[in-house]
Amino acid sequence: MHRLYRFLRDNRAYVVLGVAVLLSLMLMALGPSEKLGLARGVATGLFKAGHWLFTWPMDIAGLRYENQVLREQNLRLSLELMKLREARLENGRLRNLLRFRSEAEEVGSYLAAKVIARDPDRISNTILIDVGRGDGVEKRMPVVTADGLVGRVLEAQQLTSVVLLLLDRNCRVSAIVQREGRVQGIVHCENGTLYLKNVTMSTEIDVGDAVVSSGLGGIFPKGLLAGRVASVGQEDRGLFKEVILTPGVNFLNLEEVFVLKRPPARGRSTGVP
Repeated sequence: MHRLYRFLRDNRAYVVLGVAVLLSLMLMALGPSEKLGLARGVATGLFKAGHWLFTWPMDIAGLRYENQVLREQNLRLSLELMKLREARLENGRLRNLLRFRSEAEEVGSYLAAKVIARDPDRISNTILIDVGRGDGVEKRMPVVTADGLVGRVLEAQQLTSVVLLLLDRNCRVSAIVQREGRVQGIVHCENGTLYLKNVTMSTEIDVGDAVVSSGLGGIFPKGLLAGRVASVGQEDRGLFKEVILTPGVNFLNLEEVFVLKRPPARGRSTGVP
């Protein structure tokens, strides 16, 4: 249709001349009454054709403009939706942080920090946070979120600190199962899987049980959630159970953390479930 319009527009002089010659021949071959009817039909046809030739390009231009407006509106709505979604997620994180702050006041001082970098090569499971020695951060201080244990400070610089995550094989935590019987073990990560080690075959432990730091070892205060039991099996040697944990913290989405600057008094808990 667009090609036809362009052809008629570019050759309209020849088209008008051809139509005039054709009409003259037809009028010469017809009688008076037939000439009148033909003249009316031709006039009506020419009027419709002229209306189409002049209004069609205007309709196309209007549709193009309307499509452009709709695309711009769609883009604005998409951007607003992304902003609202991010605001909702941020509000959720802030609510968790406020809840944690009220609980953390019971265990001593803490320092809020933001995650500003991760190990790009995945050689070690570490993150970089925006607080350091100038803020009172020291090596081996525990790092947590409202969801539980993140890891410990591996190295403290003046303005930043490197945190060794619980998912690193060099980060081990003395832990206890929050259930009757108080099963003890060591939380340890191997090949990306978090385990509760040294759980004897005679102990009772079930899927869903919470595993928290025991407070032994002098690094992590008692009661920090390390994870929950995901499965219970038997190790190859048959002496211990194979207890696999699901971490309490979502390590892929870490944005804000807390450095615990002063451990709690002996026997006190953080209140983290």
